[in-house]
Amino acid sequence: MPARRQLSFEDLGTPLAEATLVVVDLETTGTDPAADAITEIGAVKVRGGEVLGEFRTFVDPERPIPAYIASLTGISDATVRGAPSIRTVLPMFLDFVGPEAALVAHNARFDIGFLRARAAECALEWPAPTVLDTLALARTVFRRDEVRDHKLSTLAAHVGAAVTPDHRALSDARATVDVLHAIIARLGPTGASTLEDLGTAHRRAKPVQLRKKHLAADVPSVPGVYQFLDAHGSVLYVGTSRNLRSRVRTYFTASETRRAILDMLPRAESLRVIECATATEAAVRELRLIAQEKPPSNRRGLRPEAAHWLRLGPTGEGLRGARLARTEADGSAHIGPLASRHDAQPLRGLLTDAVMGRGAALEADPARSAAPSSGHHERLRRAMVADPREVLDHAASRLRAHVDAGRYEEAEKLRRLALAYLDAARRASRLRALAEVPLLIAARPSTEAVIGGRGWELLAVRYGRFSGTTLVPAAKDPLPFARSLAMTGTGEAELAAPLCQGYHQEAEILLGWLEGEGVRTVLCEGSWQVPARARFEAEHLSRRFAMTSTAPGE
Repeated sequence: MPARRQLSFEDLGTPLAEATLVVVDLETTGTDPAADAITEIGAVKVRGGEVLGEFRTFVDPERPIPAYIASLTGISDATVRGAPSIRTVLPMFLDFVGPEAALVAHNARFDIGFLRARAAECALEWPAPTVLDTLALARTVFRRDEVRDHKLSTLAAHVGAAVTPDHRALSDARATVDVLHAIIARLGPTGASTLEDLGTAHRRAKPVQLRKKHLAADVPSVPGVYQFLDAHGSVLYVGTSRNLRSRVRTYFTASETRRAILDMLPRAESLRVIECATATEAAVRELRLIAQEKPPSNRRGLRPEAAHWLRLGPTGEGLRGARLARTEADGSAHIGPLASRHDAQPLRGLLTDAVMGRGAALEADPARSAAPSSGHHERLRRAMVADPREVLDHAASRLRAHVDAGRYEEAEKLRRLALAYLDAARRASRLRALAEVPLLIAARPSTEAVIGGRGWELLAVRYGRFSGTTLVPAAKDPLPFARSLAMTGTGEAELAAPLCQGYHQEAEILLGWLEGEGVRTVLCEGSWQVPARARFEAEHLSRRFAMTSTAPGE
């Protein structure tokens, strides 16, 4: 077991004293983000009560400003004449905000709604920052017996703001800063000590969440698995997190609204945690525990053996749906797991038509699998295991025919079916390759604090099953740790199955890790590879379709 980590900001949330906040206010030509335009942006960046910077600019709305708006704000057509357009201003504003800051506004739905709409209009990616609404927070903190309403002008006067709001963007933003600080002071450290606390302070946790909050008191800040238990010790719910402390705490806040969890909490009497070396180990252990315990409040992973495949039987047998993946040593083949059991029949039709000719799937008895000739069987197997080109060429030519004839709905239906084929074949290809490797140990760079922020995370996999993991500080040689991993988890080989049948979810977690950036193979028994032409990627359908276009003049 690795040494216990010190609590970090990530574990506890972002302390308000360390959080960067950008308080923003807009002036606009109206109230509809879809139809109206921004005329002025004002913003104040603060951290720990200190002003770090201010942003203010007029914006050319590229339309007349209504007289009543000009009267209210003092911003007229003459005021914004020569001002930059929103296409120029918005990138500058987002750069001022930066990647880490939270946005604050009074009636945030209005201001953030305009900013998001203009970002979409300018083809700019909206960074989706944390958003705090001082109007919603004020309604929680300042009751009606204390203030007559929650308008910004009323609140500014009530808290003694240094700036009086005057319907100008920067002045209103400055006043909102003072209102925000007053709200934080009123809530106090027990009500909102982190940015995350402040974001949910205007919502009320359920009474049962408050009663059970003590269950999270001693949860450590390490990767692992947590189990809610009833009075008899039976498992009610299993979850995982790379930071157990911060994750478990959310179950007792207003941010947790899932009905299954709220129904579970009254029965929860204790919490059991299993500390793990890495988040990958935690994710795998969660899957295994859910399959073993079958907790009533979990919805997914209760039956890891349940999957849907499209199977090509040995020579002399055809395509059919299957619930289990079997050995392919007899010349059979699989693609899957499928997204739905309802995909099996359409995919069978696509492959059969591509290899045996249009209408072949319709001519076969639906109650029985079509029995292809040996030549067709080999081509079907190649399309499922090694080379998608024959199926993609068939799909691309049919797509072109649909598009040229204006049958766009049929084209879209066929495109989705072809993508479902590629997805199922790609999943099977990855699972097939990993399931055949007796032992694979790989390493990737790690910045975990427990190893000083720099080192390696090692992962051992046997036949697609998790075998072990460890963290190695940068100052130490990882090879001895890899050799130790090679001696662990030998029992996993006894549970190996073709295409990781019964544990494909676990295998796909490991594949996601192995295919990540910076991963290096340390030790490999056997061979981990896929056929050179087994490129079951969506982009290849697009390329094949592009090749069917007719050049001008032909």
